[in-house]
Amino acid sequence: MIVGRSSRGYAVTIGLVRCGKIWFCPECSAAIRRGRSEELKTAALRWLAAGGMLAVVVLTARHNKTTELDKLSDALWGAPKLDGKGNPVLDSSGKPRRTPGAYQAMLTAPAFYGRAARRGKRPEGGIRHRIGYVGMARASEVTRSKENGWHPHMNLLVFLGGRLVGTPAKGTVVKHFKPGQKSLAMWETWLRDLWSGALGKADPSYKPSTECEIRDCKCDGKGHGVKVQIVRSADDAALIDYLTKVQDGKKPADSVTADLKAATGAAMETTRADTKRYTGHSVTPFQLLYRLWDIESAGTDPEQAEGYGTPTQCRAWWAEYEQAMAGRRAIEWTRGLRRHVRMDGDDSEERDREFIYEQEKNQKLVGGIAMTADAHGFVVRADAELDVRATVEAECYDSAADVVAGLGGRADHVRVLTAEQLAEVQEALFARLKARQEERMRQARIAAYEADQAAKDAARRQLAGALGRLLARRS
Repeated sequence: MIVGRSSRGYAVTIGLVRCGKIWFCPECSAAIRRGRSEELKTAALRWLAAGGMLAVVVLTARHNKTTELDKLSDALWGAPKLDGKGNPVLDSSGKPRRTPGAYQAMLTAPAFYGRAARRGKRPEGGIRHRIGYVGMARASEVTRSKENGWHPHMNLLVFLGGRLVGTPAKGTVVKHFKPGQKSLAMWETWLRDLWSGALGKADPSYKPSTECEIRDCKCDGKGHGVKVQIVRSADDAALIDYLTKVQDGKKPADSVTADLKAATGAAMETTRADTKRYTGHSVTPFQLLYRLWDIESAGTDPEQAEGYGTPTQCRAWWAEYEQAMAGRRAIEWTRGLRRHVRMDGDDSEERDREFIYEQEKNQKLVGGIAMTADAHGFVVRADAELDVRATVEAECYDSAADVVAGLGGRADHVRVLTAEQLAEVQEALFARLKARQEERMRQARIAAYEADQAAKDAARRQLAGALGRLLARRS
């Protein structure tokens, strides 16, 4: 296990198994959201360069101090369907069925999606055809304020201006266009009404406002449930040139700089909940943990510690947050969107872990230490990780052995490494990780193939049984 000093002067820990829990682990969350943000920024730039348009959409619900986070989350994102005994209801493939939330209602509403051809009737286009909707990336976020309690909400980056042959999930973009203001206004009005109505059906107390009488309010009188901001490319030709040509060190055109800032800002606003800071009004769940640390471990005066709440309250709020958000996706793309912007990858937890380990692999270390598992165990049991990190950040690498020895471990289980030695160890470490990952993926493919064959065999047996019963009745 390595603790190295990065070229920027802070300590980096490498060689630990990472949990990959974006909702519950501050370190993993930061790495995953950073990777997802870069991924989404690339997609946004490609879409703008091709001539498309983006919309940054924020969806919220009404809430107050007494609102229960799990129930409001169910209304937003859906919940497992349960039978009369409280057991999960399974579909034909054995997967748990879900009761859709307001987000799912937004994606599947006929007014938006259109209607397929029916007997004697032609297919009907929906609002998505008028605005060129091809998909969206969704990032869910939770904060808590002293005045109004839990505030779960969604940041969407919506890809508009694509002419599709087929559906967003399976179709092909054949051209790009700029949706008109009238069509965009129609979509926004429809979205506000549907969002408010869907939440109102789940619970009238969740229904957000669709109008506002507050003077000079940022919502422009439209209400606080839905916020829409359109992002356009200022100069498509210059952006395409910037993205497709080998960079020669020249400064990009001003219009391209504006596009880069717009795409980066849109991606950051969508995915980077980990960068939010306490402003005196609300806190992120991780800031509840930081407040606990400040008060109970660092001995900070509660009045001076960041955030709010007593340690008992912070623990209760964190437990409520864990229960409500466990099993939910934090960031996901709609089906087909990656193909429309020529992006590989997926939304799997395996890919989330790749972002974490890739970040560690790309860290440039200028010096540090390697510890055996035994030495690291002594450090963890004594809650002395920060002491070891402090010695590395101060470049007092030999002192790390003294820390381990002082905790009852062996000083010779700590080895000082140069930058060159660290690079060699990193390479070997990640080669092993890559091999394990490839083996897990191979086993997953085998399991998926076997499950598919089992499903086909079951279908064949079911068909054979039906045919047998039919023949028996005829005879």
